[in-house]
Amino acid sequence: MKTLTKTVLKACAAATIFLYSCSSIRHTTDSGVSLKNNRNPKFLDNLTLSGNNSSSISLTNSNRNNGNAGYNPSIANTLQVKYAEMLRVVPQAITNFSLYAFIDEWYGVRYHFGGTDKSGIDCSAFVQRLYEQVFKTSLVRTAFEQFNFCRLVWDTTTLKEGDLVFFRIHSSRISHVGIYLMNNFFVHASSSHGVMISSLNDGYWQRYYAGAGEVPKGNM
Repeated sequence: MKTLTKTVLKACAAATIFLYSCSSIRHTTDSGVSLKNNRNPKFLDNLTLSGNNSSSISLTNSNRNNGNAGYNPSIANTLQVKYAEMLRVVPQAITNFSLYAFIDEWYGVRYHFGGTDKSGIDCSAFVQRLYEQVFKTSLVRTAFEQFNFCRLVWDTTTLKEGDLVFFRIHSSRISHVGIYLMNNFFVHASSSHGVMISSLNDGYWQRYYAGAGEVPKGNM
């Protein structure tokens, strides 16, 4: 009888140790997965906002008629991650998917003075085409005409997505135009690299910057 009792007690003790061991192992494993999954991507860990326009990062663009209804979530997520890294913002700041889809479609198209399509396009034609397709707005053709068409904005800290940025490059007259995005970045058709994104903080663009303009709201 004593032998049987000892055997039963040993079995109960072993079972108790086993159960507590499984619980402990599972708890440790769950904690490890949780910690791992909470780590942010590297480019977000090292995020720095350049320039003086952090206030331009906005999650609301309803006033821009961005046409995001029914946008494919996987495409939207890809655009957010790709362009957030380029613009040095968090992915959630990218909300106007039709705008960034247009930029993605045209990115790298070569510059051609007087050009209006993907075989080659100049700066003002790119702005005109983007406004037609993304903002459903008709703009005049040349950079100089677009400058005179806008309500001028001189303070770069108040720039909003869709505002136009103008430059006088080796000229006393407006000779180049781009479209402001956020965080002091703008998209444009550069004569040297084609359609690309550049920063207003770059010394070259600071040197030739001539002001910005807001397209009249009645035309949005």
